[in-house]
Amino acid sequence: MKGYNLARLTIALVVLLFCGLMLQTNHTVSAQTSAQFPDLDKNGKPLIPRPNPFLMYSPADLNHNAVTLPATTGTTPPTNIVPTGGATALTYFVNCTQPAKVTINVYTADDIAKPQPLNPAPGTGYTLFGSYDLVTANSIAAGPQQIYIGTELAPTATSGTLNLSIRLPQAAVSFQEAQTGATQGTCTSRLAVKYN
Repeated sequence: MKGYNLARLTIALVVLLFCGLMLQTNHTVSAQTSAQFPDLDKNGKPLIPRPNPFLMYSPADLNHNAVTLPATTGTTPPTNIVPTGGATALTYFVNCTQPAKVTINVYTADDIAKPQPLNPAPGTGYTLFGSYDLVTANSIAAGPQQIYIGTELAPTATSGTLNLSIRLPQAAVSFQEAQTGATQGTCTSRLAVKYN
């Protein structure tokens, strides 16, 4: 009888060790992340998970604080490039002293093996894909305005005539303004990017 109990105890111990090993393996495998590097915000921190779903870009972050809005055919310089690979929505806050049109510049990163690790400064290493007029010429009123761009809904604006439906996701974006009026003005902008 002693040999029988010892055999049962040995089998139970082997089964218990096997189950423990399987649980540890399952835990280790499920804890591993993908080989893809996460998008980084303007401070170099991973974007997801975030306690606050919005990342705010100030005029200083965008390098778009009281920039000159030339008269007639000129455009403002584009804002700094903002990575938006994991974004689900964004709102562009623009305040121009003259009626203007707003253009979005869309960028790709397909030609870069691993954009974020090789280019730790967000916004560097992107290739311009195309520029699209979001709001038509001189139709966005002077003063503070907002333009919303999402993943499923068509863009909306608090003022002006929307020209096209551009949606997220995009690898990165920047914005610029133009006017056809005879009086020079200035533009200041901010950007709110939503990640979940």
